[in-house]
Amino acid sequence: MIKEFALSLSNRHHFHESNKMSQLEGTPQDTFMSLWDYDKYVIEYFNKKKKLAGFDGLIYMPDELILDVDGETVEEAQLKTLSLMELLYKKQIPYQIYFSGRGFHVNIPGSAFKWEPCKDLHLKVKDMLTGIGVYKYADPSVIDKTRIIRVPNTLNTKSKRWKVPLTEKEFRSFSLESIKNHPRGDFKYPEMKCDPVFNVLERERKVEKKETAIVTSELGRDPDPTNYTCIQLMLKGVGQGSRHMTALRLGSHLRWRYPESVVRLIMEDWRQRVDKHSVPFTPEELDKIITSCYTANEGSGYNYGCSDSIKDSLCQQTCFLYKSKKDQSVMSATDMENVLIDFYTSNIKPINFNSLYEQVVSFPIYPGEVVLLQAPPKSMKTMLLMNWINSFKKNTYMMELEMSPRQMMSRFIMIEKGWDEEDLQVHYSRNKNGLDVDFSWLQVDYNSCYPYEIEKRIQMLPEKPEILVVDHLGLLRSRMKDNNMKVEEASQVLTEIAVQYDLIVFVISEITKSAFHEGMNIASSKGSFRVAYNVNKVLSLEPLFDIKEKSLIKGLRLESTANREKETLHVDLSLDGLRLIG
Repeated sequence: MIKEFALSLSNRHHFHESNKMSQLEGTPQDTFMSLWDYDKYVIEYFNKKKKLAGFDGLIYMPDELILDVDGETVEEAQLKTLSLMELLYKKQIPYQIYFSGRGFHVNIPGSAFKWEPCKDLHLKVKDMLTGIGVYKYADPSVIDKTRIIRVPNTLNTKSKRWKVPLTEKEFRSFSLESIKNHPRGDFKYPEMKCDPVFNVLERERKVEKKETAIVTSELGRDPDPTNYTCIQLMLKGVGQGSRHMTALRLGSHLRWRYPESVVRLIMEDWRQRVDKHSVPFTPEELDKIITSCYTANEGSGYNYGCSDSIKDSLCQQTCFLYKSKKDQSVMSATDMENVLIDFYTSNIKPINFNSLYEQVVSFPIYPGEVVLLQAPPKSMKTMLLMNWINSFKKNTYMMELEMSPRQMMSRFIMIEKGWDEEDLQVHYSRNKNGLDVDFSWLQVDYNSCYPYEIEKRIQMLPEKPEILVVDHLGLLRSRMKDNNMKVEEASQVLTEIAVQYDLIVFVISEITKSAFHEGMNIASSKGSFRVAYNVNKVLSLEPLFDIKEKSLIKGLRLESTANREKETLHVDLSLDGLRLIG
């Protein structure tokens, strides 16, 4: 097996045999190794691509999987690590603790998983550890496919302290004053042996009730947020006449939250609990139903919304979607055809990116659509949106939750006029005003709110907007503690607002740490995968850096990652001041 190692965060992409990583110990500098093991393909991939972002090879379970625990203070990290230790002890999983130089690393044996290598092994591990509560304490981002992590007995140059192993007694009495600030090459490591506690693949093959009960208890008998009341009631069980239809809805819902292997285990446990009638509900029947949840509609599966008759019959006011759902209306085919007639006979025209960029043949965005722009931090995503709406000059309501009014207005003027800061200063040193008339189409709201309050704010505007901009999704308020549910709720509400008010909605979202390292896809936005599912189009923005000055952005690459229509988008943009030209 092969690991990547790095002699600093900027000196990566060296490769060595996994069993020789201990040779790096004792290095008085930042030294890292890959969390996962690879085969020789990783070297071939890097030699071809000159990077590991987007690596598509197999990943292998390492001898020890490292969990990273941090906190605002060392004391906070210590408390979180204690809780993690108790959790692992209850699961009969051995561990070895390290002081990382700032927080703690907790190593668990790879034999606890004993899974076959695959391209998405990191996701399977992440889902399982999330299910048993590990990531209440550890950092879930330290599981990415190409993640590197500090080598034991090497120096953390930021804290000026060494990463060193600790006995449990040393950890429980730990203080920065008590730790000896030098490598511990003579440390006697306890032997870490462990049965395959998480061997989901074996359990799936056996399909034994005892095994599935263990897995589902680890995940929780109700593996779904409690405020999806219809799903909770379905999981409790149904009568003979509705088992198949209910299984379809459960499978379609759970597929977006867990790997297929875990979904099948949850559903098998559910099948055994509802298979208590004269007419049996066989494993073979369930297998066909779950398979169809993944293969139907060219792989997109089924979509059962709130208006579905079975889900609607189980709806309760405690569901977080109830408020928006109760305002929905049911339409017949005739009603919907009339909407279609109105659409094609009206003067409503989409905005089309071919009016902005010569490289684009056609990429229309119609009223009623939500466009998600996902990008890394500090990648000029807000600037790009400002360029767009300034070009369209349609009545726009913008919720700007990051920039100040001064920053916004100065940037809009520089985009419109092609000015720089000096030009702006010269103008306002001579004139008190006069440029606001160029932006009569614009209203900017600088106060955050709950998603359901956006509709009220739109209704209070003197004129209904044609475009709504939210910058950005993660800064909207929410009563949800779970970030996935927070952004899912927000995207759902924005979709409903777009349709109800015939708006084009642009919403910005930052991407996950894994997407930052591995490349963007439809599931790269922070929070729930359902965000991409709720919107109509997903656009991915990647900064293009100068070859010599690697921190300097010289342009942007804009691509369509998902679109419910047929059109695609791929355009490279160059910078001209604050203008983005394609």
